[in-house]
Amino acid sequence: MKENLKSHLLNLYCMVVADGEVSPKEKAELYRIGKERYGVTEEEINKLIFTDDIVSYIPETDEDKILYLYDLAIIAWADGKITDDEKYLLSKYAKKFGVVQEETEALINFLLEKAQNKLSQEELLKEFSN
Repeated sequence: MKENLKSHLLNLYCMVVADGEVSPKEKAELYRIGKERYGVTEEEINKLIFTDDIVSYIPETDEDKILYLYDLAIIAWADGKITDDEKYLLSKYAKKFGVVQEETEALINFLLEKAQNKLSQEELLKEFSN
């Protein structure tokens, strides 16, 4: 598994535990994203979560940054509620990815709204570019 994918999956797991609970729905969403988008099995994700092989990766393109943040927003919404801790973590990753402070809150709100409405990645990118 490539380092950038390891980093992204670990970031998604951080969102699963961000509110202090491991919601079965959020965990299921993590496994779904891993399998459908990246071809990673549940076992591979579990192994990654419980390893010492921690990596940090910042997506290179703006599109990848938006999609990575969107994956985080999807996991945050999986249990049907958004906590302040989840919003904080999204904001933290947005800043880490180079989103300027003044745009962070609007971007996070946009992504959470789209995640709540279950937009596909293609629909999200189309709306984002408008």
